[in-house]
Amino acid sequence: MIKKRLEGNLSHFVLGFLLSSPVLGQDALREFPALPSGFYEAASTRIDDEPDFGEWDFSVGLSMLYDSNVTQGSPGGVREEESDFLIQPSLDASYQIGAKYWGFGGRGSVSRLSYLETEDFNTTIYSLGTYGKYQSNKLTASFDVGFASNGGVNRLAGNFIEQQTFSTNFAASYRSGRIFTRVSWDQSLIESNTEGFADTSSTTLGVSAVWRASPLLNIGPGFRYGVRTGSDDEEFVVAGPTLNADYKLSTKVKLRSSIGLDFTDSPYVDKDQLLAWSVSMNYWASSLWGFDLAMIQDTQATLISGGGFDQTSSYRFSYWRKLRRARLQLGLSLEDREPQDSAGTSVGFRDSTYVRYTASLGFPVLREAVNLNVTLGWQDFSAADDSQSWDGFQSGLSLRWDF
Repeated sequence: MIKKRLEGNLSHFVLGFLLSSPVLGQDALREFPALPSGFYEAASTRIDDEPDFGEWDFSVGLSMLYDSNVTQGSPGGVREEESDFLIQPSLDASYQIGAKYWGFGGRGSVSRLSYLETEDFNTTIYSLGTYGKYQSNKLTASFDVGFASNGGVNRLAGNFIEQQTFSTNFAASYRSGRIFTRVSWDQSLIESNTEGFADTSSTTLGVSAVWRASPLLNIGPGFRYGVRTGSDDEEFVVAGPTLNADYKLSTKVKLRSSIGLDFTDSPYVDKDQLLAWSVSMNYWASSLWGFDLAMIQDTQATLISGGGFDQTSSYRFSYWRKLRRARLQLGLSLEDREPQDSAGTSVGFRDSTYVRYTASLGFPVLREAVNLNVTLGWQDFSAADDSQSWDGFQSGLSLRWDF
């Protein structure tokens, strides 16, 4: 499923905890990974407690990042390679209330990206959202509505872009005996504020009937229907059966998976059938270490005006370990894009592979009132058009004060 939730810039790593509260975080309906947005995503570790119900939670942050290739250019290529430093102050706020069967909350963030040399990349990003959940013995339902204004150098566009994203997500599950009937709805609209880049949208409806085969395993068939809209309002329609499987072993192993065969309809498409799948796995070996795995393959409209649609595969692996009061996290990301048209624009750029290695170490300072996070990263982008391939090194330092 395409869920255009922000993965983007350096400040957004603090948003992930907002949906992990004791009430809202139990929702097994909303744990599939999302396709990459293309904006830079910082490696991060979070080692403090979750927000309290009925109280405001604020976070003030300051991030400093060095990027050896902030323009994502290459020698003799389409863009020149330039290094620069980024300073990014941020403010995040959330409020949530809850009871035994329900929870409701809101969140917001604002951040300023300021580059020392490439001042054309300076921009303000912000987001607002609300979310909620109801859970009883038979019925579980959740929703998430969000708006975000984002900006930065985007590897899927090959340029600096600014865009606005509107998203709505809903999921519900009803239990009757050993059968769970599930319905999900994911919708997003991206409006580009930068000339030369397209407005895109994505809508996906999914239904499934899952059988509780054992106390650990749920499995069953389903069906999904989706519409991706790109440049010039061209549509890419996907529809087909799915097979869904969930596995959970106490708090140690948690697996969600869905694989489907999409029958496609589009003026751009070169294939009549495509595989789509999504896998999310969490493993907690102990309170000291564990790892997370997220994999997804789906179609999305290209951000470049006049372009077509791409099938994107994304694999993300993260290993974490506690080191006394600190937390170490190592990450590996692999993304592969395959254009589903041969006549669209920038096919040589869109036919690409992206690899990213990250390492981060986070620990509390100043009597545990402030969290310090140190990050290192390496990116490599290889396109069929060699003139648009690039790589780069990043190192960063961030401070966050929660109160």
